[in-house]
Amino acid sequence: MITGSIKTQVDNIWNAFWSGGISNPMEVIEQMTYLLFIKRLDELQTVEEKKANRTKKPVENLIFNSRQQKLRWSKFKSLGDPAAMYALVADEVFPFIKTLGGAKGDSTYATHMKDARFTIPTPALLAKVVDMLDAIPMDDRDTKGDLYEYMLGKIASAGQNGQFRTPRHIIRLMVEMMAPKPSDTICDPACGTAGFLVAAAEYLQQHHQQEIYADKKAARRFNRDTFHGFDFDSTMLRVGSMNMLLHGVENPAIENRDSLAENHALIEDKFTLILANPPFSGSLDYESCAKDLLSVVKTKKTEVLFLALFYRLLKQGGRAAVVVPAGVLESDEKSLTTIREMLVEKLKLEAVVKLPHWVFKPYASVDTSIIVFSKGGKTDKVWFYRVENDGFADDAQKTSVSGSELPEVLRLWQKPKEREKSVDQRKHRMVSVDEIRKNGYDLCPPLYLSGHRYPVNVSTARLGDIFDITKGNSAAAAALDEGPFPLFTSSVVPKRSGLAPYTGPAICIPIVSSTGHGHASIKGIHLAEGKFDAATITAVLTPKNSTIPVNEIYYYLLAHKDELLVPLMRGATNKSLNTERLKELEVPLLDARSLEGKAIKQLMDQKQRIQKLEMDLKLIKAQHSESVEKLRSIAV
Repeated sequence: MITGSIKTQVDNIWNAFWSGGISNPMEVIEQMTYLLFIKRLDELQTVEEKKANRTKKPVENLIFNSRQQKLRWSKFKSLGDPAAMYALVADEVFPFIKTLGGAKGDSTYATHMKDARFTIPTPALLAKVVDMLDAIPMDDRDTKGDLYEYMLGKIASAGQNGQFRTPRHIIRLMVEMMAPKPSDTICDPACGTAGFLVAAAEYLQQHHQQEIYADKKAARRFNRDTFHGFDFDSTMLRVGSMNMLLHGVENPAIENRDSLAENHALIEDKFTLILANPPFSGSLDYESCAKDLLSVVKTKKTEVLFLALFYRLLKQGGRAAVVVPAGVLESDEKSLTTIREMLVEKLKLEAVVKLPHWVFKPYASVDTSIIVFSKGGKTDKVWFYRVENDGFADDAQKTSVSGSELPEVLRLWQKPKEREKSVDQRKHRMVSVDEIRKNGYDLCPPLYLSGHRYPVNVSTARLGDIFDITKGNSAAAAALDEGPFPLFTSSVVPKRSGLAPYTGPAICIPIVSSTGHGHASIKGIHLAEGKFDAATITAVLTPKNSTIPVNEIYYYLLAHKDELLVPLMRGATNKSLNTERLKELEVPLLDARSLEGKAIKQLMDQKQRIQKLEMDLKLIKAQHSESVEKLRSIAV
């Protein structure tokens, strides 16, 4: 991650643009990108020149010829006259970079750059920004990517526009899990700044350099035919093309294409590997959506349409690793159930890796997972893994922490036999396709990673068979400081109410998460006795007859709420518990002589003692107040 000092430098550059007359955030990023690109071209040629000096051979990858030396960053930054620098950059350097990527200027890069505009308004602003950018150390290749990420994070609308990057460590994990080969044809249908394609190119350059540059034919394939990216944002297409060129891919197929709107006849069954983090929570009109996608699943949701798109684009035997929001894996909506059934029955679903909800901070706190699947073969078992430490803290500053589990995810992925031997089934386990089918194609990771095991040889019952389950009637905001009746909400301590529409015994369970966005938790559940009130954010479980062991079931649910109740909560951002799911939950009918039964009997005895002590304390407090009044009445 970039340091605080570099962030301060970027903030200063941002402010310089702002005060210099460029206030559109995306325009700031685009102009900064051009300058960073120009700077990087000079750095790349310097590396090649040093290599040539060392080997006593000519420069292999010449960017600037002898007549173009004045166009290099290291040359023009030293010009003492801002006006001269401005004229050179605007009239010669910028036109030069627009023609890169092909000898005839016919590359995809040149295509996207033809509409690029140099919009820095004054020589003074250009000189100031060049000095500031020159002062930022960018020797580490990750710094440049993180610099982009930080800049994009400054856009207030980034979350709404989908213009933010997938964090580099998550991209790296996905690429390493897929282990691209030189024979792959790789696609990101929502490529943005081309982060996935860049990471795939780096992987191939690191692991297969001899093969991809074995001869002219192999090099041509790597540079022209391996990488494909689609986007319809012209700025992203330019930034993505520059990003690929800077990482040694001369002419990738970065296309201006609306992936969800255009027909896919020419690219259907074309790609062997898809790496993507498509936009979440968008919606299209049916008229705007490609008909071949609607034939897979009829929906307006972009996250579902993209999965249908991946199914269309993959070759037989092709594979994919993509980021999806929680709703795709767990929502009861018909289109989402249909797409999950497709993943399981028509594709080979191989893994669901649940990510921490803070992965996409500072843009959003959202529950996401990586899903891995292939086209061809049958789903047999699906590996579920819960990542609780991705190497960064749950804060907007992305503070590094030790103990990242991502290396372990990769290690287990590469060793299938070890995946079968999970010791901690709350962390990861293999789930049979039969279990997934039994759950109606629900792919919610917490459902399969609860780690809960019911007592052996004990019969169970559905909550919906033994309780009437309804939502409370009162608004939580209507709670009183004082009142004759308890009002049960999501808090541990009951509020007070002047109403008592319910009579216990009953169990009250919060149905909204007690913590922030993207994370499900329940602080506590309540055993209601006597008359009480309940908020609309709680479920009220009233026994259907007097033989139902309410106390025993309450204590069992209280002890195992994190394994039984929390996994039932759904939602990518705001987590909530559907009462219909609650009705399906199985609870054990414990024998009083069992270990669990004896433990619950002890808890019930302790509760009676607590209630008696509370009554005694209340009496003593009343007596204390009376004694104070008596003291007032004593005559002096």
